[in-house]
Amino acid sequence: MKKFEYKVENLRLHGMTSMVLTKDHEKKMNELGEQGWEMVGISTSASGRNVISVFKREKEE
Repeated sequence: MKKFEYKVENLRLHGMTSMVLTKDHEKKMNELGEQGWEMVGISTSASGRNVISVFKREKEE
Protein backbone atom coordinates (compact mmCIF):
# COMPACT_ATOMS: atom_id res chain seq x y z
CA MET A 1 0.00 0.00 0.00
CA LYS A 2 1.32 3.45 -0.90
CA LYS A 3 1.94 5.92 1.90
CA PHE A 4 2.20 9.67 1.46
CA GLU A 5 3.61 12.61 3.36
CA TYR A 6 2.29 16.15 3.10
CA LYS A 7 3.81 19.61 3.23
CA VAL A 8 2.03 22.96 3.65
CA GLU A 9 3.66 26.11 2.26
CA ASN A 10 2.41 29.60 3.12
CA LEU A 11 3.41 31.96 0.30
CA ARG A 12 3.14 35.67 1.07
CA LEU A 13 1.86 37.57 -1.95
CA HIS A 14 3.35 40.86 -3.10
CA GLY A 15 1.73 44.01 -4.42
CA MET A 16 -0.18 47.03 -3.24
CA THR A 17 -3.52 46.67 -5.03
CA SER A 18 -3.42 43.29 -6.72
CA MET A 19 -1.68 40.40 -5.04
CA VAL A 20 0.65 38.43 -7.29
CA LEU A 21 2.95 35.44 -7.17
CA THR A 22 6.53 36.26 -8.14
CA LYS A 23 9.44 34.48 -9.82
CA ASP A 24 10.69 33.72 -6.28
CA HIS A 25 7.45 31.83 -5.58
CA GLU A 26 7.86 29.96 -8.86
CA LYS A 27 11.45 29.09 -7.94
CA LYS A 28 10.30 27.73 -4.54
CA MET A 29 7.58 25.60 -6.17
CA ASN A 30 10.05 24.25 -8.76
CA GLU A 31 12.49 23.36 -5.97
CA LEU A 32 9.75 21.41 -4.20
CA GLY A 33 8.89 19.67 -7.49
CA GLU A 34 12.54 18.65 -7.88
CA GLN A 35 12.35 17.11 -4.40
CA GLY A 36 9.38 15.00 -5.48
CA TRP A 37 6.60 17.17 -4.03
CA GLU A 38 3.43 17.52 -6.12
CA MET A 39 0.98 20.37 -5.46
CA VAL A 40 -2.43 18.92 -4.68
CA GLY A 41 -4.25 21.97 -3.35
CA ILE A 42 -4.06 25.72 -3.25
CA SER A 43 -6.12 28.37 -1.47
CA THR A 44 -5.89 32.01 -0.50
CA SER A 45 -6.10 33.24 3.06
CA ALA A 46 -9.11 35.28 4.21
CA SER A 47 -7.06 38.47 3.89
CA GLY A 48 -6.05 37.56 0.33
CA ARG A 49 -2.40 38.30 1.12
CA ASN A 50 -1.23 34.68 1.39
CA VAL A 51 -1.51 31.58 -0.75
CA ILE A 52 -1.56 28.30 1.12
CA SER A 53 -0.29 25.41 -0.99
CA VAL A 54 -0.50 21.74 -0.05
CA PHE A 55 2.01 19.32 -1.53
CA LYS A 56 2.32 15.54 -1.26
CA ARG A 57 4.86 12.91 -2.20
CA GLU A 58 5.12 9.21 -1.77
CA LYS A 59 6.69 8.36 1.55
CA GLU A 60 10.02 6.59 1.35
CA GLU A 61 10.23 3.49 3.53
